[in-house]
Amino acid sequence: MEKFSFFHFLKFFVIILLTYNIFLLSVLYIPSKNVKNNSWKWTPFSYKQGLNYSNYLTKMPLLNKNNRNSLSYFLNKSIYKDFLDINFWYYKQAVESLDRDKIQEFEKSFYKAFILSKNNQTINLRLRDYFIKNNLKFSKEYKVKILNNFFN
Repeated sequence: MEKFSFFHFLKFFVIILLTYNIFLLSVLYIPSKNVKNNSWKWTPFSYKQGLNYSNYLTKMPLLNKNNRNSLSYFLNKSIYKDFLDINFWYYKQAVESLDRDKIQEFEKSFYKAFILSKNNQTINLRLRDYFIKNNLKFSKEYKVKILNNFFN
């Protein structure tokens, strides 16, 4: 019986890695929304790659409610991968601000973006300015949460 050497293991590992990447990239570049939406949560890519390629979700007009719903659905698939990404939450709350039916989702996204923006002064100032101008639109629960962290 032959020994299973390190070289054989490395060759086997590279073949599996290449197969995995080819499969995932082929799934991402297929223009079918069903395949992409169902398999997106298992891919290691961030939300930016999904927005820009194959379906071009960033180029869809957000005034159409169906486009907003498909974009929100896609962003919800990517929440756990991009949980600590400030730009993800900022983009998500910008999309949800157009739809008044999802005000609770907007408040959650705004609060998470506000908390994560402590080290990013430009986004933090924009969010503070938005909160000051539109604080009547927020529920009492999120007003208290945001004001507790407003001066920290």
